[in-house]
Amino acid sequence: MHLNLTKKVIIVTGGAKGIGLGICKVLAAEGAIPFIIGRKTEDNIAAVNEIEMAGGHAKFVTAELTNPSDCEMAVKQVIAEF
Repeated sequence: MHLNLTKKVIIVTGGAKGIGLGICKVLAAEGAIPFIIGRKTEDNIAAVNEIEMAGGHAKFVTAELTNPSDCEMAVKQVIAEF
């Protein structure tokens, strides 16, 4: 695929496992930078490491998205970093 996503930052909630991780891998393979928002720091780190070992780039923030203040913090962190 050629989706013209090079260097695009894409927020992926639940991106550390399952379908979300699969989406992050495809995005990274297309040159995008998936920004994973997940509940568990360990899972987020493992996902970022897996993506980076495959040659991609990814970032993460740990947040519980049922908590509005965590949602706000996560988005602010993405904006601050990019």
